Amino acid sequence: MEMKKLALILMTMLIVLFALTGNVGAAVSGEPELEQQMLELVNNERVKAGLKPLEMDNKLLELARLKSQDMIDKNYFSHTSPTYGDPFTMMKNFGVEYWMAGENLAGNSSLTGAHKALMNSPGHKANILKPEFTHIGIGVVKGGPYGMMITQMFIKSRNEVSTPDTGDLNLIQPVVPSHNQNTGNKDLKIVLKNKEVSFPDIKPYINKQKRVMVPIRFISQNMGYKVDWEKLDQKIIIKNHENIMNLWVGKNILLKNNQIFLSDTYPELHNGRTMVPLRLISELMGYEVVWDPSFNKVEIKLH
Repeated sequence: MEMKKLALILMTMLIVLFALTGNVGAAVSGEPELEQQMLELVNNERVKAGLKPLEMDNKLLELARLKSQDMIDKNYFSHTSPTYGDPFTMMKNFGVEYWMAGENLAGNSSLTGAHKALMNSPGHKANILKPEFTHIGIGVVKGGPYGMMITQMFIKSRNEVSTPDTGDLNLIQPVVPSHNQNTGNKDLKIVLKNKEVSFPDIKPYINKQKRVMVPIRFISQNMGYKVDWEKLDQKIIIKNHENIMNLWVGKNILLKNNQIFLSDTYPELHNGRTMVPLRLISELMGYEVVWDPSFNKVEIKLH
């Protein structure tokens, strides 16, 4: 009798737990034909722009379907899911490895209508035509207030970084020598447009993530960008007439023109000054960054 009671209690607990958690992580079938059509639309745009087509990644496909279904089930339309968090957290929790990631969301009764809407939005179009991205997952699920929810998840795969002909910018590839190369205590040299930059106050240095860090003043004085600092949020705003970037001290998420990027390093405070990762900022601004270990030098050139 006691065993029956115990079994009944356990069964009740499982039912309650399922009711509270819903179908988190459960497979979603999606609409394979529509997802393939969307892939073709995306890759047609890339080919027209002279870019390599994206490969459909099965894991990203699964996550994109989960996200679309979650937006329908939880009645929201946002990059941040109440179930999975932001797309970067979701990818990490499901074991997706990448150098760079992005996400597009669309709600529409028509697949072509959704694609046109994304291409008419500068931020979403930039994700579709981003040269660095290599793989995509597309989740099309019918339902919700728009008729269909569509999630596009983009990544630059870690497996692509060492491929010599990818043409990638390698935004977060190290620009410092590997551990078996000794830089000694020499000052780092920063050369911009063939001219060595002087740092009379705080010198550039290599941080724990093996990234070259420079004072934020360097960005404003030498690269022609206006820099604002919001002390309360420890937020850095870098902008000119074309671009605006938001970074936060201690956080590896940054925004450029409303596009979300994830880096393996972040701004930090050093001797009371705000320091930013040189390669990440430079390449997002359209510069090429070259490391010369023989002279302990970083050279920044316009593409």
